[in-house]
Amino acid sequence: MFNSQFENDSFESPGFLFIRAYNNWHTQIQKKLRLINLTHPQFVILTVAAYLQHEGRNPTQKMVADYASIDVMTTSQIIRLLEKKKYIQRKQHPQDTRAKMIFILEAGLKKVNQGLPLIEAIDAAYFGSLRSDMPCFMDSLRRLSSFDFLSDINTEHNITNYHR
Repeated sequence: MFNSQFENDSFESPGFLFIRAYNNWHTQIQKKLRLINLTHPQFVILTVAAYLQHEGRNPTQKMVADYASIDVMTTSQIIRLLEKKKYIQRKQHPQDTRAKMIFILEAGLKKVNQGLPLIEAIDAAYFGSLRSDMPCFMDSLRRLSSFDFLSDINTEHNITNYHR
């Protein structure tokens, strides 16, 4: 016995289709980022910090982690590595002794600006294939990215009885 509601057709499983689509996209992202010697998580953390700094904020490790939706410990490890590579600098927050502020250095900004056109070209090609479905897809991504399992799930009913 195969204990799945999709035992007769795995391609009806949204989770399975999502991971296949993600892996298809992510493989191309990884290939391009190798050209500039960054992993995808490193690029995300570096780019988020640069974006927040560009907006005039003084990003902390926690702000970067929250904005990227990457756990704080992983973010901290990535930031330490980026600091060793001289892409960022961490400084003690002047008001909060527990917080570290993140500053993008020239070499880090150069990596961000090398990577963004590569990644945005992949996004344009891959997601552009959706054509007129793109606005609906973007709305769905926004809803999913803000979904909170603790507060958004109304009992087990919503987990087991979603519409296919």
